[in-house]
Amino acid sequence: MKRFLPLLLLFALILNGCGKTGKPAAQVATADVASLVPEATPGPKYGGVSRALIRDFSNIGPRVAGSTAEAQAAQYVSDVFKAIGYTPETQPFTADYQGKSISSANVMAVKKGASAQEVIVGTHYDSTDAGPGADEASGVAAMLEIAQMLAGQTPRYTIRFIAFGAEDSGLMGSYAYLNEMSQEEFENMIAMIDLNDLIAGDVAYVYGDEGQTSLVRDWAVEWANGNGLDLQTIRDVDLTDPKTGMGRSNYAAFRDVGIPYAYFQSTNWGLGSKNGLMQVAQNYGDKGVISGTKYDTLDYLDKTFPGRVDQHLNLFISVVYNLLLQFEVPIS
Repeated sequence: MKRFLPLLLLFALILNGCGKTGKPAAQVATADVASLVPEATPGPKYGGVSRALIRDFSNIGPRVAGSTAEAQAAQYVSDVFKAIGYTPETQPFTADYQGKSISSANVMAVKKGASAQEVIVGTHYDSTDAGPGADEASGVAAMLEIAQMLAGQTPRYTIRFIAFGAEDSGLMGSYAYLNEMSQEEFENMIAMIDLNDLIAGDVAYVYGDEGQTSLVRDWAVEWANGNGLDLQTIRDVDLTDPKTGMGRSNYAAFRDVGIPYAYFQSTNWGLGSKNGLMQVAQNYGDKGVISGTKYDTLDYLDKTFPGRVDQHLNLFISVVYNLLLQFEVPIS
């Protein structure tokens, strides 16, 4: 059955000025980008590059939507894409959210596959204003490491890596991207993989809808558990944010238009109200929450939960990397 891209009615979000290219953001003064692609790192098989990237994003400071720091982070994402062999595009957008006009941008790079059908690997690079946002940067860091790992390979499907702007302000970036898609692009999209808050929570999860659209999630769980990695899921999960009534991350915009998704996150659904919002026991962080708080630093995570950052990065990167190379949509 042919799938049609619907018109998106986005609450109070009114999109303006979207485009494929725009003026580059100011250069961020961080570590040399080339040095973030080491030949080998100690510890887990994957995650050394991500750890270095998380440190650099944290050094930028709070990356609030529309801020200079967020623009610096967008430029940094573009610089890393270039350093690992991609030709990135920037999609600027301006949106009204809760009475405030915010200018941000999505940063994208494409890895051509054997098929024109696409899998989107998406994440966000902005953060709240409460802290440096290490956990909030873990998704974009992992995405960039996966992109580097795939640079010399030909995956089955074309992979579109997207770092979304302004996620913490109403998922602006993902809705802006969908509003610019053509019907052909929409028809070619087979799945969306969302990486968000990967390193702070007690347990590694992947979520998805049930039925036919759960194929990506189910493949990820089966592959992980078959390879000795403890990746869990919650069946019939309710991912509605009780504070906003929206989905909790960029996957929600794609789910709303019928795109199958797999949403990767670390948290703990057994704590507190058992709604997945408390990441760790309440005597840690801000009453059990680390992401988006002043405790959201690599130093705090390493001191409080030794080994967790590296273990989680290795798990999530291993699963998504192999998914992108091995997953195949069944022929109906």
